[in-house]
Amino acid sequence: MTTVSQYPLSRAERAASQLFLLALFAVAFSTALTNVFVGLAYLSFLLALASSAPLRALLRQPRTLLPGLLALLLLALYLLAVSWTVAPRADVLTALKKYSRLLILPMVIVLAWRDERLPRRALTYCLAGLGVLLASIYLTSVGLMPSSSLGWWRVSADTRDAFVFRNHISIGILLGFASSAALLIASHARRTSSRVLALAAAVLAALPIMFLSQGRTGFVVLLVGLITVFLLRVRLTPLRVVVALAALTLAALAVYATSANVKSRTDDMINEIAHDKVQSPNGLRVSFIAVGLRAFAAHPLIGVGTGGFAEVYAPTAKRNWPAGSELALARHQPHSEFMLVAVQLGALGLLVYFAMLTSLARAAAAARRTFAGDILIVLLAIYIFTSAFNSLLWDTTEAHWFLLLAGCLYVGARRQAQGALAAASSA
Repeated sequence: MTTVSQYPLSRAERAASQLFLLALFAVAFSTALTNVFVGLAYLSFLLALASSAPLRALLRQPRTLLPGLLALLLLALYLLAVSWTVAPRADVLTALKKYSRLLILPMVIVLAWRDERLPRRALTYCLAGLGVLLASIYLTSVGLMPSSSLGWWRVSADTRDAFVFRNHISIGILLGFASSAALLIASHARRTSSRVLALAAAVLAALPIMFLSQGRTGFVVLLVGLITVFLLRVRLTPLRVVVALAALTLAALAVYATSANVKSRTDDMINEIAHDKVQSPNGLRVSFIAVGLRAFAAHPLIGVGTGGFAEVYAPTAKRNWPAGSELALARHQPHSEFMLVAVQLGALGLLVYFAMLTSLARAAAAARRTFAGDILIVLLAIYIFTSAFNSLLWDTTEAHWFLLLAGCLYVGARRQAQGALAAASSA
């Protein structure tokens, strides 16, 4: 890969890389800008393929591009599954539009192999965009965030649930990652000043999740991220594990006692599930899982086809909600990426989907104890755990955030692992 990256970048390659970086910056606060930058990046990438022989040479190295190739295979399955889908045409087109974003992963991986700076720049652009989101949330919480006269963004009027640009679920996921990434940066920093600044950023990103937002997903993401950083950066001994568990328990109890949002949202979740309130948010999730499992059991190998979950769930929605209700007629998705893949593509789709994630994880594991490997592990831990109860590839913000960042960090981790092997062999 080093020989390929030694060739100078063409203008089209530089343009595609920069446009993907701008998309990663904008993903935290603007869907429109993200879509524009990604669309232009697609066009630039096609021009780069035509003008850059080193870029085309990378396409002949499948092991290097494995996660991207598996993403293309998953997209191909969605295209093929149109032939047996139970979904109406509108649902099929919606699903294909959403899953077409899988094209991002192979493109970004190829460009990152060509441009050695891209992985680190990708994280910088991502965190800078998250900084814009974080500052806007703090402004919203004190009533200083301006609204858009053209309706380009919404500003929360409720200071107990301060959101802007994104809903509180997306905000929780993005800021949970930002806080975890900042903590990881602090653990790798060599200078005290850098460590202090990174720790301050981690705290600033975590506070809105716990005290300014009602998104339960953010609580979980923050917990998963912090535990992952701890496991990565602390040498485990029985005493340290006991102390960490005790500290985590005390911290959780303190947040529960001091944050009205955490307490109320946690109590609501327990109450909704315990009393089987089918019209509550968590009651809906339970019914999604029940219907999804039955659909998967009925079509275990190849599923019901692309976009098929809404059609499978429609009878349950009509039964659980009054006639004429908006939710009785809504085209639902199960708020679980695993369930969504299983229902649409069956075991075959799950196999390819998890193979794609595993290929990313193997690169992270090979670069263990380097920053590039550790940050990819943090990203994957948050994405995989959160995908159990959110459809991240289905959602515009989360899909762009994960695919753009994962592709760049994958190459960064692979480069770190290759550098370590080269150093060990020459020693």
